[in-house]
Amino acid sequence: MTELDRPQLKKTIIEFATRGVQQFLQEHPGLVFYAFAFDCNVEYAEVNLCLNTEADFSKSLNHYQAKHPQDYQSEEDIRDLRFNTGDWGYQCFDTLYVLTEEQLSAIFQAMPEDDYQTWQAFVEGLVMLFTEALKDFTQTEIYKNIPKTTDFIAFCVDHDEDFEDALNRMKLCV
Repeated sequence: MTELDRPQLKKTIIEFATRGVQQFLQEHPGLVFYAFAFDCNVEYAEVNLCLNTEADFSKSLNHYQAKHPQDYQSEEDIRDLRFNTGDWGYQCFDTLYVLTEEQLSAIFQAMPEDDYQTWQAFVEGLVMLFTEALKDFTQTEIYKNIPKTTDFIAFCVDHDEDFEDALNRMKLCV
């Protein structure tokens, strides 16, 4: 299987996040955010930048509570909605494909036929790389310049992953 240049990929992701967040903040002055996420579709080597404000979360929560009065009442349901980037006001405001379709295809074709475990290990390694890049991004000046609530959180989540799994991976990443 093709070996990835992890340091170079991480550098590319950090530079992408720096440019994207910097431009976003210039275009949206005065907003304060409670969360930032790398919302990823790891199997496609895709990283999306997302931010959300308390006002946008309240609007989303009110919408869902009105539409589904029996749901979105428990703390767990509200927390799930709060950190579901698909419902954020500033979802996927910039996107990076870390690997091209050709690169992904070559990696996949180099694997033994029907070897799901090798593919899964590749995907898990890639999501860990994305998480490490986010951790490194949190040390940059542009990240520090994001206007934040006191309980602000940053996380890296794959498209079909639970928020708790994303948080646990962030804790494992040193």
